[in-house]
Amino acid sequence: MWISELTLTRWRNHEQTQVSFQPGVTLFVGPNGQGKTNLLEAMRYLATLGSHRVTGSAALIGDNHPAATIFATLRHEARDVSVGLTVKRQGSSEATVSGNKAKVSEVPRWVSAVLFAPEDVSIIRGEPGFRRAFVDELVISTSPSMAAVYQDFERVLKQRNSLLKSLRSSGGRADLSTLEVWNSNFVALAADIAQARMSHLSSIMPMVNDNYGHLAGGHSVSASYLPRGYALGEASPSRADIALLIDEALVQHRSEELDRGLSLIGPQRDDVELLIAGKPARSHASQGETWSLALALRLATAAWLRQERPSGDPIIMLDDVFAELDAQRRARLVEIIRDYQQIVITSAVEEDVPSELTGQIFDVSQGVVSPR
Repeated sequence: MWISELTLTRWRNHEQTQVSFQPGVTLFVGPNGQGKTNLLEAMRYLATLGSHRVTGSAALIGDNHPAATIFATLRHEARDVSVGLTVKRQGSSEATVSGNKAKVSEVPRWVSAVLFAPEDVSIIRGEPGFRRAFVDELVISTSPSMAAVYQDFERVLKQRNSLLKSLRSSGGRADLSTLEVWNSNFVALAADIAQARMSHLSSIMPMVNDNYGHLAGGHSVSASYLPRGYALGEASPSRADIALLIDEALVQHRSEELDRGLSLIGPQRDDVELLIAGKPARSHASQGETWSLALALRLATAAWLRQERPSGDPIIMLDDVFAELDAQRRARLVEIIRDYQQIVITSAVEEDVPSELTGQIFDVSQGVVSPR
C-alpha cells in the first residue's frame, strides 16, 4: 500500500496543500517550523486517528477556522481508495471512504503507516501515557476494528467520571445503581483493550529484541504489561479473566474512587515496563540505548504490519530522525527499511539523509510545498 495523493485544507499551517507521491522515497526539506512534520502528522492521523504531538483536535486546525480536512488517495495493489477526515473544533469528526460517508473508525482500515519521530524517546523515558499511546497505536494499526472500541471506551470513561464526581458531591447519599450500569460497560471495554494490548505487545517483542540487537548489539530487551489496581495471575490471561480482575478491582477501590470522583482502575492508567538486560529502560538506558530501543519498537511495528495487514507494507515515515543518529545507526536503519514500498522523510538539512535514500524532493516553506 502507498499514498499517491494527499490534500490538506486548513491543517495546522497548511491552508491548502496538495502533494502527488510516487512509490519509493519522498523527501520534504525545509527549516524547522515550516510545516514538514504537519504533513507526516496528517498521514499518521488517518492511520491511527490521533496525533503524536498533541491530544485533542484544536491544535490541528488552522487559526480562526472551524475545521480542517485531510484527504488521501491510497493505492492498494491495482485498486485506488480515497479516504477523508474532517476534524472540527466543535462537534464530532466526519469521514468518507471512496466518496461515501463512513464512520471515523473505518478510516484506519485503509491506511497503514508507521511514524519514527524524535518524540519517540518519550516512549522509553517519559510518563506512562507515552507507552500507552504506543501500544494503542500498535493495536489500532494491526486491528483497525479496535478504533471503535477505543472511542466507545473514551465515551464510557467520560460518563463514569462525571457520575463519580456527582456521587462525591452527594456525600454518599446517592443511589449507586447507575454506577453499576456504567461499571458493566466499562469492564467489558476495558477488558477488550487490556487484552488487545497484552496480545499485540507479546506478538512484536521477539522482533523488537531482534531489531534492538541489530541496532545496538549485545543486551536483550523485554516488556511487561503493568495494570493499575490489580495483578495478573499469568502472562497471557484470557479476556474473561481480565474482565473479572477489573470488576473485582472496581469493587475493592470503590470508596477511593467515590472519594476522589475519578476512575482509578482501567487501561487509562496502566503502564508498560520496558527492560534492557533486565533493568528498567526508563531509568537505566543511555541516550544511544534509548534511541535504539525506540527505533526497535517502531521497526517491529512496521514488520508486524507488513506481516499481518492484507495491504502489505505500511508507509514508513521518518521525521527528522537521521539528525539524531550516529553514522552506524543511520546505516543499520537504512538497511532495515530500504525495501519498503513507500518511505516519506523530513529533514531540515538535506545532507543528513543517507545517499541511499533517493527519490522525490519537495521544499517546504511556511506551509507551502514546492516540488524540485
